[in-house]
Amino acid sequence: MTIAIGALVLALLERLERLRFRASPLWRAHAASDVIYLLTGYVAGGSLALAYIVATSHLGNYAAHWLLHRVDALWEFHKAHHSSPTLDWLATFRSHLVEQTLRRLVAPALLIVAGLPPDAVVVAASLFTAWAMLNHSNLALDLGFLERVLVTPALHRVHHVPRTTERNLGTVFVFWDALRGTLVRTGPAPDCVFGVPG
Repeated sequence: MTIAIGALVLALLERLERLRFRASPLWRAHAASDVIYLLTGYVAGGSLALAYIVATSHLGNYAAHWLLHRVDALWEFHKAHHSSPTLDWLATFRSHLVEQTLRRLVAPALLIVAGLPPDAVVVAASLFTAWAMLNHSNLALDLGFLERVLVTPALHRVHHVPRTTERNLGTVFVFWDALRGTLVRTGPAPDCVFGVPG
């Protein structure tokens, strides 16, 4: 339900020219691919849905994301997410099933060790997904006041530019990138190119 509401709100906000990062039609090129990824990577199968609810630890997700970029075999799967030439809320869900499986195993490890109650995990998973959707959205929001702590759409766009894809790996917090020296605080220009070269 959170994803549906978040998707509707972000899709509507992306229609407002003064909030939009750059012009993009509602049903843009490659949207069909992202819908297929949404359906296969997030909706298909009750076990994946259950795993998704249980799967949120910000550090665990950061570690999984780091591995997806550092291990060549894993990058081949994560490349699906980076292949989108357009960023908007729907692009959040463009990811290979193998990547989703990895994230659902590595990310919950810290939660299991910490012994968090299931209700807290559900709330954290919902917030994590909503924030990830916001960060991929096609909105030019001035959220600079949050960037000392949180990843914003402008900061996450840096990660989707091919030459800076190893920067700003965080999805929610900037701490991990700040500690590693991989945090870039200046977002890309509206004419930047997203996607995977070649």
